[in-house]
Amino acid sequence: MSQDDITIDWSKLTGLILSGVSHAVTVANNWSISHPYLSAGALLCISSNPKILLTPLRLTGKTTLYICLLPLRVVIWPFKVLGRFILYILGFRRRGVDRDSFASYYQSNHYGGYVPRDSAFAHFQSYGATSDDEVESIPELAVSWLSGIGAVFVLGRMWGWWN
Repeated sequence: MSQDDITIDWSKLTGLILSGVSHAVTVANNWSISHPYLSAGALLCISSNPKILLTPLRLTGKTTLYICLLPLRVVIWPFKVLGRFILYILGFRRRGVDRDSFASYYQSNHYGGYVPRDSAFAHFQSYGATSDDEVESIPELAVSWLSGIGAVFVLGRMWGWWN
């Protein structure tokens, strides 16, 4: 039997994967209905430390993590580009604040030579100067936000915020 003899029925494989994911989500939803406070607590723990969930993916390799989070990256990418474009227009460049820009005007009028460490201006400078190679922070941020939203959803359903 050679490699040419092996054929994969992609529609059948896709159906099996979607069926398995659908079953897992249904079981998790039923469990969260039965145990809302445990579910919300677990989701809040994951939200505060997303490495709990991402470490097993990292142990299997960067390729697995990349493939699992590719749809999320595709959704987030336009917002990152828009944010970087707006910062570029305002004068936050890779080498620092651009001369004669809104950012330099703001810096000279509000901060002078000293920019406070945790100010919004410092964060804009940092984000404007970094490259797009921050692979680690995007998955952690996404898992943190999604699990936090999940906890709000579970508790909101329990407390009757929506029916």
